[in-house]
Amino acid sequence: MSLEVRCPVITTIELGDMSLTRVSCLDAAIDPDAVGLMPDEVRSVSWGSPVWADDGRVRATSCAWVVSAGARRVVIDPSGNLDDILHDPASTVAHQAAYCAAFAAAGIPIESVDTVLLSHIESIGLTAGRSGDGWQRFFPNARVLISDTAKTDFVEHTPPGDPGAAFNALLAANLIDTFSDRDDIVPGLRAEWTGMHDPGHCAFHVGNDATFVGHLALTPLHLATGPCPPQHADPDGVWRWLQTTMADGRTLLGPLWPTPGALRYADNEFEPVGL
Repeated sequence: MSLEVRCPVITTIELGDMSLTRVSCLDAAIDPDAVGLMPDEVRSVSWGSPVWADDGRVRATSCAWVVSAGARRVVIDPSGNLDDILHDPASTVAHQAAYCAAFAAAGIPIESVDTVLLSHIESIGLTAGRSGDGWQRFFPNARVLISDTAKTDFVEHTPPGDPGAAFNALLAANLIDTFSDRDDIVPGLRAEWTGMHDPGHCAFHVGNDATFVGHLALTPLHLATGPCPPQHADPDGVWRWLQTTMADGRTLLGPLWPTPGALRYADNEFEPVGL
């Protein structure tokens, strides 16, 4: 894996009374098998390079999207400590410090975040911070929101290792709340249960303008490469959902997408949003 460490890159998208801010501290070019693709598939996407791909490799970022609505600050799927694509456990302390600095640089100190919203358990990422040999919430004043379906699935099929231990630590601390399909997280931010990636997976819609796709597309290239069986329980269903959502002309956002982290499909073209 080739890493490109950069200064924090901030993308801001204004949507009426709400704003979306992307906080990032690490860019990387990674082998495409990490996201279920082959180099030739990556190269086949004519619009992939140089923003989303690099000579058969996939560009990815450790980042977090923040929805600001009035006094509310909601972080969606913060990439980090418990992600196995970009994060090296040996660098956890430095990684946490870098994220603190990146959030401060964006004008959103971690203390101002009141909610961490997860598309599914696998996206726990930097929701949990390393504390000695255990885990505690990284955003010190935030509660964690996940779908009721994902919580039930977690209880029945607790993942091994650190992800399961970290989520259990947050559960034991009574920091986990749940939402249901179509619930509003805050006014204008709506959850959609999708499943298809795993049983509890959800997408999130910001008004009529933007959609956070979660792990239904780990890279924007998945919007063009067709069904991806290595990534999803129902790859054909995911592909149909992506095509429908794309055709609506929404701005699409993903948790690991590199700078600027958002794009829009219009007039048969994919246009980066925020550059």
